[in-house]
Amino acid sequence: MFKKAINQELMRNNNKAQILRCVKAKQVVSKRELTEELGLSTTTVSTFIRELEQENLIQNSGIARSTGGRRSLLYQLNPDYCYTLGLDLKVDRIVGVLLDFKGDIKAENEIPVRDRDEWKVVPLLKTFIHDLLAEYEIPWAQLGGIGIGIPGVLNNEGEIIDFAPNLGWKNVDLPTMLALDKPIYLENEANAGALGEVVFGLGQNVDHLAYISVGMGIGCGLIIDHKLFSGHLRNAGEFGHMTVESEGFPCQCGNKGCWEVYASNSAALRMYTEKTNNKQVTFPEFLRRCRENNDQATEVLQTVTKYLGLGIASVINILNPEMVIIGGEITNVKSLIFNSLLKEIKERTLEKSFAGVRLEFSQLGNKAAALGMGTIVLEKIINALP
Repeated sequence: MFKKAINQELMRNNNKAQILRCVKAKQVVSKRELTEELGLSTTTVSTFIRELEQENLIQNSGIARSTGGRRSLLYQLNPDYCYTLGLDLKVDRIVGVLLDFKGDIKAENEIPVRDRDEWKVVPLLKTFIHDLLAEYEIPWAQLGGIGIGIPGVLNNEGEIIDFAPNLGWKNVDLPTMLALDKPIYLENEANAGALGEVVFGLGQNVDHLAYISVGMGIGCGLIIDHKLFSGHLRNAGEFGHMTVESEGFPCQCGNKGCWEVYASNSAALRMYTEKTNNKQVTFPEFLRRCRENNDQATEVLQTVTKYLGLGIASVINILNPEMVIIGGEITNVKSLIFNSLLKEIKERTLEKSFAGVRLEFSQLGNKAAALGMGTIVLEKIINALP
């Protein structure tokens, strides 16, 4: 009898969760559509709709257009039930996006990071979080959780930063250091970027995706069979550290000749500095000079593009993705590099794999990873609901 009661409660919770998820997926939906979509009775759907309304998880969003009979009420997630904050901790900046419960962008901001020491970054993160909420008048109590994209490798539980070479971090317990009374979730920033593209960007309805995050380093987020692939020890996608020059320049990871040493933003700045002896130039300034057809900047961009194509070709040959999306500030010079990049990839990729892949540049600007982290937190909240 006790076991039967438990099974009934599990079934009840499962039906309620299915209805909530269906409302989330459809965005706006009627009871009739829920009944048809989920195969539940009208009474069951009505009961749980009423409960979800009472719990402020969903709300009425109007009346459907008449199809000849009685017009149906429409329901959607209550956007103000709670908010999630997605952060992308880059080597040189913090990008933040605030999402409401429907997953719509409520606010966004970014600030520079000038000192990468974790003890300096933590107070900067805390101030950034509180300032963003205050600016948009979001009460702390309504923040459901925080997600942070990390440019490095996490431990198996995803709670501690094992190694973030471009930040110089090892074994950093960021959630504990932040000491905030909110759930904090970590994920590799490229993985978060891939999720951001799947939910908000060009990766919607793509089953096999490789998201190439080009920043001060290079990361790769992988979507396989429409699911994030993290690998056995959460280390999958570290293509930035595959060797492209066996006796090349040293990398922060301890290896030498890594892909990111030749195709990242920091690689471009290093090459440009070697040519001009200008150590003060920033990457946006470098890109501006590329757009102005500066000879030295253009020459460096050509070299970086060659190495970027070489690496992407390897990703395509190994994974056979349906789509490759390039993210990062390099997208701002898409028109300058697209043809030469595609040519490099084609020359180094198996013919069948190349014919089946789409090369795209992200349209999410620098927000892909932050959006992905906000989405991860939303999923955590929905999964935890009774």
